[in-house]
Amino acid sequence: MLKLIREKLNSGMGRDVVWTFTIQILIMLCAFAVNKLLANRLSIDDFGQYNVIKRSVQVLSFLMLAGVGIALPRYIPLYRKGADQRPVMPLVEASFIYILGVTLVVCIVCWAFSSDMQRLILGETGNIRLMTIALAYAFALAMAQVVFAYYRGIGDFKWYNGTQLSIQLSIVLPLVFLPVLTATSVFTSWLVITALLVAFYFVRELWRHRPLTVGTVPSVAAELKTIVKYSSGRLVADFFQFTLAAFPLVYISNVMGLQPTAYYSVGITFVTMITPLFSFMGIILLPYVAECIAKQELKAANRLIRRLALLYVGASLVAIVTLLLFTEFLTRLLFAESYVVASDVTRIMILSILPQALFMLYRNPIDAVSVVPYNLILLGICLAVMVAAFSLCTTLPQFAWAYLGVSVLQGLLFLATWHVIKRKEQA
Repeated sequence: MLKLIREKLNSGMGRDVVWTFTIQILIMLCAFAVNKLLANRLSIDDFGQYNVIKRSVQVLSFLMLAGVGIALPRYIPLYRKGADQRPVMPLVEASFIYILGVTLVVCIVCWAFSSDMQRLILGETGNIRLMTIALAYAFALAMAQVVFAYYRGIGDFKWYNGTQLSIQLSIVLPLVFLPVLTATSVFTSWLVITALLVAFYFVRELWRHRPLTVGTVPSVAAELKTIVKYSSGRLVADFFQFTLAAFPLVYISNVMGLQPTAYYSVGITFVTMITPLFSFMGIILLPYVAECIAKQELKAANRLIRRLALLYVGASLVAIVTLLLFTEFLTRLLFAESYVVASDVTRIMILSILPQALFMLYRNPIDAVSVVPYNLILLGICLAVMVAAFSLCTTLPQFAWAYLGVSVLQGLLFLATWHVIKRKEQA
């Protein structure tokens, strides 16, 4: 067993796993620092609004990304190593065209229904400037995701992880050095930093691959059809996925106000700080499984996923037990004393780490194996159940139990779907 583990770690994929896991730990520590600084420097109401905007920006960003973050890591390995090898540049150009088109539609909708969209994005109305900043920051994050997806597709996980870490480290700086923190100053500084770093990465890649072979109009048009066909379902799936994360805070802020939203956000933050440690393997699995499909080696990918499932369950249980035992201590450490009153709500939500870990494991292999947008269907079901459940809740503990119930449903649906698809592919 130890020999097998050593062989896996010494393989190319094993080194990618170790590197990615290490960087994801550092990114998680940056997230801890961000939440600690904001929880101490913002009032409870402002911290509640920050969390509403943050989740809303994530939804907008992945709407603007339009599923390209999944498409590039799937198609780049197929184009570079599959039986029908072809240039990657027309695919990248088509991706930008698609993203710009979707972003334009998103911005037009937000500005056309400004009052309603401000209430959803900001948790308040009468601040068109902050909404515009949020939209611009969402687009900058979408462009960052394109960079990450490109590096995943070409298998350069050092730069994939390095670019993520550099952005995460950079956004800590204004939280330390700005004399006064408000939601506007936080997101404005993050917009500037992210845009500058993304521009640098784009220029770097253009410089490395000079002279560039620009795709012809027919070739770009053909790739645009491919991107739209594959990504359109994923676009809605991404919207459902990040709406699942944003909806609880947006709904509670409109029903109960910003202070309860801040308390509720502590539980969600604990979950979202831990689950990226489980999603890191999916980062590698999508291009790996896509490559296995090109080589007709799906059984090898399935063996790896089966072993990882056992590891994920064990690691999830360890994380849950640790967080449950030290909930109040960690709340004081990572947030502030004033948020300890929400510990009972936080403990309920911590239990959702296990089912969400299973979701993180299976979502990328499902996307790699099937062109059918199963993720769209499953996440749509989960979102509908969440909306229905939240409409019946009136207290924070009830909202927490509803969140946990939807997470359990989400994990079970993705687990079952992977086994069904796997049998079909192997039949």
